[in-house]
Order: sequence, then structure tokens, then C-alpha cells
Amino acid sequence: MRATHTILMPQMSPVHFGPLAPLMRRLGYKVELLEQASREDLDVGLRYVNNDACFPAIMVIGQLIGAFEDGSHDPDRCVVAISQTGGMCRATNYAGMLRKGLHDAGYTQVPVLAVSLQGIEENPGFKVTATLALKIVQGIVIGDTLNTCLLRVRPYEAQEGATNRLVERWNAIIGEFFGRRGRCPTWGGRLGYRRLLREMVREFDSLPRRDIPRKPRVGVVGEILVKFQPDANNHVVDQIEAEGCEAVVPGLLPFFLSGPVTAQWKADAYGIGVNSVARNKAAVWFLEQVQGPARAALAACGGTFDVESSSADMMDKASQILSLGNQAGEGWLLTAEMIELIEHGAPNIVCCQPFGCLPNHVIGKGMFREIRRRYPQANVVGIDYDPSASEVNQLNRLKLMISTAHMVHEQQAEEQAAERSSAPADGAGVRPVGGPETDRADGPGLGELVAGLGPAPDATPQSPDVAASEWVEAARD
Repeated sequence: MRATHTILMPQMSPVHFGPLAPLMRRLGYKVELLEQASREDLDVGLRYVNNDACFPAIMVIGQLIGAFEDGSHDPDRCVVAISQTGGMCRATNYAGMLRKGLHDAGYTQVPVLAVSLQGIEENPGFKVTATLALKIVQGIVIGDTLNTCLLRVRPYEAQEGATNRLVERWNAIIGEFFGRRGRCPTWGGRLGYRRLLREMVREFDSLPRRDIPRKPRVGVVGEILVKFQPDANNHVVDQIEAEGCEAVVPGLLPFFLSGPVTAQWKADAYGIGVNSVARNKAAVWFLEQVQGPARAALAACGGTFDVESSSADMMDKASQILSLGNQAGEGWLLTAEMIELIEHGAPNIVCCQPFGCLPNHVIGKGMFREIRRRYPQANVVGIDYDPSASEVNQLNRLKLMISTAHMVHEQQAEEQAAERSSAPADGAGVRPVGGPETDRADGPGLGELVAGLGPAPDATPQSPDVAASEWVEAARD
């Protein structure tokens, strides 16, 4: 079957799922990623999935069955792949819902490949090997890093379209990295995982940007598919940027860390999973080790890019507001992401809520009041996404939140300008930097405070390959 059938994968996150196809092809599978979900796919999903199911189920299943309904794919030579989250989320049942939909649509011959970390189902002919698992994790980290760089740079680019062209370049490099075992003709040589991350961040940091004040920052959180899939959230990131703001989207890896990082808490609170605590701690350690080079590359840019807090810190933040026993859906992580965004200068937040996802509403909208009480600057709006939802209503709610963000941003800029104008112009009362007076007994001097700053030592040469240098110079021109 591996030689005769093509595996169809639904699109869940363009920035993360792109590397999967070349990786799977390298491992001997024929894979096709269904890039976009159309309105017709949603209609197919509504036809074959009960309408009380959650919006992501309708979209994903409709996209897969729609590939046969429109005649573009042969059901006798295709396998459909779908993920299962396990636990309390209805995504665990997506495989069963997909099989029923295929049966009702008349495609009983199409096999369903159900993939889960827990190994809920067996899939003859397909196995998640250690190599595949490692590369998937690396792909998630690379996707998170690429998305962070893209959203930080694009609103300030000096040349319109330069950031998107750089994204296309790095998408090609990433595909070659996974598909050709590190040989990247687009780059001009061979790349290792660490160097790929470092050079990718460096090129985005070097891209010419306009010298303008920072725009209002708007965070995007919510259910995992609606958060990352533009066709599911009506391209909310594009709308945010079109309104003159900077979008901030927390990464995908924390979603996979949120379960194992609470293993000790579950053992202490419920007495369950006691025998697997050590294994879960090892999983957290492994995932954060893979994430480490990306965090180091972002931190080395002198504050240009935000570096997300560790999973343990995120867990501590969430525990101040709700119980860590909230594990269904995105669980406590969604609340932690909202706190993280506010504390990192993005108090304006869009919480994307899919219809039919009750846990997401509880740990999303249900936490708004307490978050606003603790953080008065929070400007949070919940937007529901559903096949029958009004796009006009969604856009109006977003625009109302952004108008408030602009108003507050302008007010803060005026206050800062007033403070600067009232400061002494002749330097009176200003202590010299680095002089003896800075080393006071009542606290550390400025020299001590900045001594540990700067990029960590790295034995890898910082100079890029010739191909990369020429590309950056062309971008500057």
C-alpha cells in the first residue's frame, strides 16, 4: 500500500505542516498536504458530520471527504490521515467520525490513518519511529520560530513584501533540510538543526525595518486549529496587521508540553499516573532540549524577538487563576498564554473560540473577568468561529477591540512624550553612567546589571555562507 497509495493530510497550521510532506516522502511515504479549506469543504463537513460537533471536526473531516467529492483524488488510491489528541477532547473521536462520514459518502474503501502520541489505534504499515518523532518535534520548533520572526518583522518592513519573500526562501530551505538530510541548495550548502535556527533568526533580524515606534501588539490565542489555521479564523492575523497592529501568536510546542509538565501535580492531587511521572518529566526535558537552540537564537538578537517562558513558568502563572486540573482542550495553557501575552506587552488579545468546544469557552471566556481584575490593562475579546457565524460580526468585534488598543497606545505615547519634555535639559540631577557614584552601597551599579547581558558564546562561526550574504544584500537594496 505504501507504494500505491497517497496519504492525504488536512491543513491545520501552514507554518508548521509545511515540512511534514518532504519529511514523510524521505521516509518512503507518498504524502499530499491539502493546503486550504474552502467554503465547499465546510459544506461537505456539515453534510457528513453531526452539526453539534465542534467546528474543527467539521472543517477537517469536510476537507478530507471533499478531496474525493470534487473528483480531484482517487478514493481507491488514497489514505486519509487524522490526528487524535486523547483524553477528554472530542478530537479523540475524530477518527470514528471520519470513518462514519466516509461510509455515508460511499467511500468505504478509503483507509483511515489515525495518529496519536498515546498509540490509541494501530496502523499496519505505518509506525511513528524515533527518527520521525524527533523530526516532527524539530519541525514544530522551527515553525514556532519562523512564525515569531515573521510576525515581529513584517509590520515594520522597509520594503513591502520583503518579509514574505524571506519566508518563502526559508520555507524552501526548511523543506530541503527535512527532505534531503540537511543538504539545502537554496541556502548554498549543508545546514544542521542548530545552525538553521540561528541563521534563520539572523536573516529576519537583519531585514531592513522602518524606524517607527512599536505598533499596538495584539495576541491571538484559542483552540489549536482555529488559532493557527487562517481558513478557520478568517485570516485574523492579516486583519490585525491591516488595522495597523502587530500580531503575536504563541507557539505550538507548549500545547504538547502542557500535558506531561503537570504529571507531578496530577500524581499529588489525584493519585493517578504515579508510575509515569518520571517518564513525563523525561519527555518535558527532551522537548525543551530540542527547543533550546531556538530560544538561544531569539535571545541573541538583543530584545528584537520575544522568548516565551518555560513550561514550568507558564504552569505557575496559570495556577494563580485556575486549577491545573483543567486539562480538556487547551486546558490551563490558554489562560497561561493570555497572562504571558499581557506581561510581555501585548495586553490586546483575541481569543478564538470554535463553536461546540465547551472546555475552550470555560478556560477562555470564563477567565476573562479574573484576568481583567488582575491586569486592568487587559483588552480581551472572544470571537466565535463556526460555519454559520457572521464574518461581519467577527470583523466588527475585532475592529472594536483594535480601536481601543490604538486609543490606549496613543494615550501612552502622549504621556511618554510629556515625561520626556519635562525632563531636565541641561543634565542637572542626572548621575553619570559608569562613574564612581553608580557603585552605591544600597544596590548594584549599572556595570553589574549589564555585565551578564549579550549573546552566549558559541563555537559555531557567525558568518553566513556566501549565498545567504548575497540574499541579505539584495534585500537591503
